[in-house]
Amino acid sequence: MVSGNSKALSCGSVSFKIGLALLLFLEISFSSLIDRVVANVNGEPLLESEVNMARLFYGNTDRQTLIKMLIDKRLIAQFLREKGFNTPEKYLNKVIEDIARSNGKTVEQLITDLSRAGFTLEDLKNFLRVEILSTAGLQEYLKHRIEITEIEIELERLKKGEIEYVREIELLVISKDKKEEILEFTEKNKLDITQLANHLGIKIERLKVKKGDLIEPLDKEVWEVEKGHTVIAEDDENIYFAKILREIKVFSGRSEEEIREQLLLRKMEEEREKLVKQLRKERFVEVY
Repeated sequence: MVSGNSKALSCGSVSFKIGLALLLFLEISFSSLIDRVVANVNGEPLLESEVNMARLFYGNTDRQTLIKMLIDKRLIAQFLREKGFNTPEKYLNKVIEDIARSNGKTVEQLITDLSRAGFTLEDLKNFLRVEILSTAGLQEYLKHRIEITEIEIELERLKKGEIEYVREIELLVISKDKKEEILEFTEKNKLDITQLANHLGIKIERLKVKKGDLIEPLDKEVWEVEKGHTVIAEDDENIYFAKILREIKVFSGRSEEEIREQLLLRKMEEEREKLVKQLRKERFVEVY
């Protein structure tokens, strides 16, 4: 939620994925390591202790990957702070409580575990401020700037095979032994399958068909014309008259809201990559 001039992340409206693996690695102590600057991110130092915290939080041991990730997150957090976003202390405390609870601990026990690993609660808070801004904060920023159109939703359905087209038709099936009678009637009258059916005493069927449901000659004709047209086809036994009444879209699979949410997340990731690329060009980043 954004309120007032300062945009604060609401604990209730913004989802934040907590690093549940955090405490699984806290038996390892990094207190013997000297805290040093590993990178300069537009004037802000990125410290060795932050890399170690990220190793615990993400469960990733690849140093270069972690440093790149932290630089990108720091750039995004800086950008959002300039836009007036911040992480409220109340929200931050809630996230820490959730981390502790998810690991079956109290906040006090979490602080003790952090201390054993060479970290303080403030270290965790500083790390989470950047993490929350660069994830939940960025989502909050982008979701008001991304539009999902009905055309995009329909294209997504088509790509996934979630749209089928059904045509509603009036179908008149006449035995070929009445061919002469049909020709005589159509020479004297405008082609109207209702009148033809009444003349021959044959009932018209009303059907909803998908591609491939009809015999091949008729199926081809039915799907080649626009609604309102009448088509004729025949096989060895019958002559077929079909009038196309309308075309109906039939949806399967995901709901519109699910597709909209998935498209939004995809666009957000694309916009995030663009933003990081832009910020890396515009701002000073140096890795030591």
